[in-house]
Amino acid sequence: MSMKHLLLEVYCDCEDNDKPPYCLYGIGFQGIHCFDNKCKFLSYTYCPNEIAYSNEIGLIENEENFIGFGGEMDSSYCDNSKYTKHRKLLINQWKCICNKKISEAYNEFMKIKKNLLSD
Repeated sequence: MSMKHLLLEVYCDCEDNDKPPYCLYGIGFQGIHCFDNKCKFLSYTYCPNEIAYSNEIGLIENEENFIGFGGEMDSSYCDNSKYTKHRKLLINQWKCICNKKISEAYNEFMKIKKNLLSD
């Protein structure tokens, strides 16, 4: 069996008077329950080149908990042939940086855990 994690940007188009009974946390708090119930108010899109931290129910709670290759990092919307030429390289560098930081976070956590449990 293979397992994958999928990061999506999810939208809720529900109004208060249309709230379905399976809406666990209220309107605007989308989650797996929306997918489980094939909610008609649910829409979503993919999140390319993004990293995030999710809480105990898999929800990314606020903007401080994720970052994606966009905004000032991605100037592809500009008419800049030099940037366009190097965009794929920059995205690859972003991927390498993200993977390195994820590995560093794991190693740092495991060191803390080991120190706490060895007392």
